[in-house]
Amino acid sequence: MKAVSIKNLYFAYNEIPVLKNCNLEVGMGDFTIIIGGNGSGKSTLIKLMLGEIKALKGSIEILGKRIEDYKSFRDIGYVPQINIVNKIAFPITCLELVSLNLYEDFGFIKIPKKEHYKKAREIIEKMGMEKYINTPVNELSGGLAQRAMICKAMINEPKLLILDEPTAGVDKDSKKHFFETVNILSTKFNISIIMVTHELKEMENLDIDMKTYEMIEGSLVKC
Repeated sequence: MKAVSIKNLYFAYNEIPVLKNCNLEVGMGDFTIIIGGNGSGKSTLIKLMLGEIKALKGSIEILGKRIEDYKSFRDIGYVPQINIVNKIAFPITCLELVSLNLYEDFGFIKIPKKEHYKKAREIIEKMGMEKYINTPVNELSGGLAQRAMICKAMINEPKLLILDEPTAGVDKDSKKHFFETVNILSTKFNISIIMVTHELKEMENLDIDMKTYEMIEGSLVKC
């Protein structure tokens, strides 16, 4: 079984093609990087893989299952760009933020219980964030806020993690924190990772076996 299998994908906005004959295979446990400039179709590809929009032609299978058949996306973790985190204005702590991703287990009242906070605490500690458990997320540095979002995505123990432009708009120290986080993910979790970025050079120092694809004219080309 493949973590991701995309075949002959086609998508257009207002009849303007964005993805054309797009193909991708990601094996279980693979670390895959997709690079491309602004407007190349990377964000559209993510939306298609998350089921937010529907392909006009072609197919997407995640973990052996058609994306159209997904009812729950617990097996797919998604971390948006860090500027999404910066929009959190209210003082939600790291522990509270991470526990929110267990909402399907909250019951009728939809309020986290002791066991949900316990699981959130465990994943935060595993990701090396124990010092910040009770820190408001909007007081964390860019890199640590991003790691908190990764904890949130990882609490459901997904088999696939999608990272959207994780190094965009963050400072040098935040990028350093992110690379440390990637090393944690690759050594402590048996998980397939797809990272979408435009900064391939930043990844060259990582001691991780990576497969790299570039989005060129709406198609993925292996580098």
